[in-house]
Amino acid sequence: MLTRTSVITNAPEESGVYGLCSLGTWLYIGQSSNIRKALLDYLSGQMPHMLESQPKLFAFELHPYEKRIARHTELVAHFQPKVSVALFELYRLCGYR
Repeated sequence: MLTRTSVITNAPEESGVYGLCSLGTWLYIGQSSNIRKALLDYLSGQMPHMLESQPKLFAFELHPYEKRIARHTELVAHFQPKVSVALFELYRLCGYR
């Protein structure tokens, strides 16, 4: 479950990729140097683009920075999470690469 207690208990303060999902649908796949902090930021409202999706579960993989970026790209391409894809399109439309 995606709760503050579960994140503090289970998510490491290490580098890697993480995903948020609900009802069998991947909503967001992110990457961070501190997975626990990234998930706690979401729970504290620091990721407003995720508020309407209301993910229920999280998963993570530990990876050093060099591998983290590539793994993130691979997971987003494979699972095409709802919010990650929408943000990519928004960035593309605004001219970001």
